[in-house]
Amino acid sequence: MKKNYRGTVFFDLDGTLLNAQSQVDDSVAKAVHQVEQNNYLPVICTGRSPIEIDAVTSTTGIDTYITLNGAFVQSQDNVVYKKNIAPELVKDVMELAHKSGDTVYMHTPDRTFLSGDTPYIKEFFHKLRLDVPEIDADFYKKDDIPMFVILTDGDGSSYETKFPELQFYNTGYYSIDTVAKGVSKMSGIQHLLKALDLEDKPTYAFGDGTNDLPMIKFADYSIAMGNGIDSVKDAATYVTTENVNGGIVKGLKHFDLI
Repeated sequence: MKKNYRGTVFFDLDGTLLNAQSQVDDSVAKAVHQVEQNNYLPVICTGRSPIEIDAVTSTTGIDTYITLNGAFVQSQDNVVYKKNIAPELVKDVMELAHKSGDTVYMHTPDRTFLSGDTPYIKEFFHKLRLDVPEIDADFYKKDDIPMFVILTDGDGSSYETKFPELQFYNTGYYSIDTVAKGVSKMSGIQHLLKALDLEDKPTYAFGDGTNDLPMIKFADYSIAMGNGIDSVKDAATYVTTENVNGGIVKGLKHFDLI
């Protein structure tokens, strides 16, 4: 595994590296390849699971990724870090979700299942350009769960109050990403940098949303997308244009990464 990079560049996906159709524009794919040719390590840093990023890895060639909001970190074929949620916590959250008319979208690195159905599920998966998973409310009993998403039309405050052992990220699209307390894109980055001996090299991070804020604050040079939320823009080193308006290429050029 190569470790002598000049630095590391972390890319969020939705609203950042991906366009409005959840695809990678040709210009963005070309820019990412140029980043690696310039001896910087490009890394996907997303709330999505590894099986939901094939469209990105195939076009960009990126083979290092922080997924599930930092709960699963992999470089090439090596799992660097994984943090699971206790099964009893999954069960308790699921019970509250079902009482509230919500459902839980459970993730492992290679499988996903829903705990039930709700009226807004189709809209959620359509926006992400993903197939609707099968329903299996007992899936958490059969496999480790690093992250789940509460699909709700609420703000998630009732879950945050009742479950302080968990970390919640309201990412929109009727969704609240849920991981173990202390897990974030930032913590995933820290595990990766240590494993690859890159802690003393500069870090760059692109993001737009709530779950990107920890890594935006952590990175040496952070880039907020023009379509990002205000808190991300306020914390960033540089604000680029929107993800659908050349924001990635402009940000990379600003820091002389391409």
